[in-house]
Amino acid sequence: MAKGKWVSYLRVSTDRQGRSGLGLEAQRKAVEDFLNGGSWKLANEFVEVESGKRADRPVLADAVKARAASTAPSWLLPSWTV
Repeated sequence: MAKGKWVSYLRVSTDRQGRSGLGLEAQRKAVEDFLNGGSWKLANEFVEVESGKRADRPVLADAVKARAASTAPSWLLPSWTV
């Protein structure tokens, strides 16, 4: 059971990936399912449409900065987003 504050980072590379069932809604559901029933709060959600091969992912950089500045102790990264 999840407790505390969490930050999620959701990412897809292409529209095709979204149609494959690995899209943002599927990732969001995975986060909700993980947190369901816990004493939790999703402190922030960051969404990016960008290739994972690129080193310059601006939303990921924003997420890292926001996470470092927050009291949220934990990340939620659906396994296919990183």
